[in-house]
Amino acid sequence: MWKVVYATDFSDYSLKVFNVLLRYKNLIDEVLMVRVVNLNKVLGAFVDQEAWIQREKERSLERLEELKILFESNGIRCRSILQVGDPAEEIVRVAESEGANIIAMGHRGRSFLKKVLLGSVAEGVVKLSKVPVLVVKDGIEIFKTILYVHYPLESDPPKFLKNLPYDRLYIMHVVEPMLPPESTTHLVRERVNRAEKRLEEIAKDLNGDVIVKVGGVAKMIIKTAIELKVGCIVLRTKRFTRVTDNVLRYAKGSVMVVKS
Repeated sequence: MWKVVYATDFSDYSLKVFNVLLRYKNLIDEVLMVRVVNLNKVLGAFVDQEAWIQREKERSLERLEELKILFESNGIRCRSILQVGDPAEEIVRVAESEGANIIAMGHRGRSFLKKVLLGSVAEGVVKLSKVPVLVVKDGIEIFKTILYVHYPLESDPPKFLKNLPYDRLYIMHVVEPMLPPESTTHLVRERVNRAEKRLEEIAKDLNGDVIVKVGGVAKMIIKTAIELKVGCIVLRTKRFTRVTDNVLRYAKGSVMVVKS
């Protein structure tokens, strides 16, 4: 059972996360709502900062109470925390201090702007957090079909994966091509064989289908997720990389980033 930090700014994007949490309430022990009054919006601005902060806090407390009532009416235990500061830093701090199992937050849908990074708060949380982060983009049945991207190859999959109520699980690893291709084909084939063997071991335990591809990692993950119409990509990674950033920005469905 999860203790979930639900990061909300009361936008439509946050409402999508709320609906997902209601859908998967059987996985949840407690929801901890976190609202951060974003000081970055008024730093250096010619406004009465104290008055602005007070207005935002009053408005936020009202909305948090409304959401708490909705969660509890659906049988979900709920608490709320209101902070002032940098949203990404505060969300991660609360999640780690509260021993949360997952951070759930929305995405502002700017994937079509190739020169624009993922929304700064979501990107910041994923970069900073040691706790798994679920970035919800669209849909409610996000765990019905899952694409789990397994890295590093020798590691074990996240324990929670086995408990997700999926109908279909794909277990994927991408082998990057080597140059020059004419002299490294056999090496790539060896890596593919090793990946297939390891993923088959994992698939027996998780009842999943194995997919091993050769190519650009992010491109292959996103392409495969679209072709298979998965609701969520579970991305296992050691740290925030360009692959992580590209998958978060360009994937159509939701993405969960798990740092190992």
